Amino acid sequence: MSIRNSPLKFKRLVLSGAVTVITIAGTLYGAGLKTEKEVAKQIQRSREVTIDERIAALRDLRQNLVGKKDLVEKQIHDLDAKIEERKQKGVDNKRV
Repeated sequence: MSIRNSPLKFKRLVLSGAVTVITIAGTLYGAGLKTEKEVAKQIQRSREVTIDERIAALRDLRQNLVGKKDLVEKQIHDLDAKIEERKQKGVDNKRV
């Protein structure tokens, strides 16, 4: 028996598809609402932060960035030293 010959099977198929679509739509809608709520909470928290807390957070961020800058500068210095060492050995970027 095919689906076209059995109205009951066709109704079950349509009903199952409708329930699936409704479930997916509800899940997506609920996830969107939750995301909006979390964004609103984050904005509210950022408004409630005091100036001293903001300054402290920015100082911590600056300290982190300065540390990364120092690391990159050291790596550049080490690379320059390697290049200079190879030039003294006479390799000059030639791979053997």
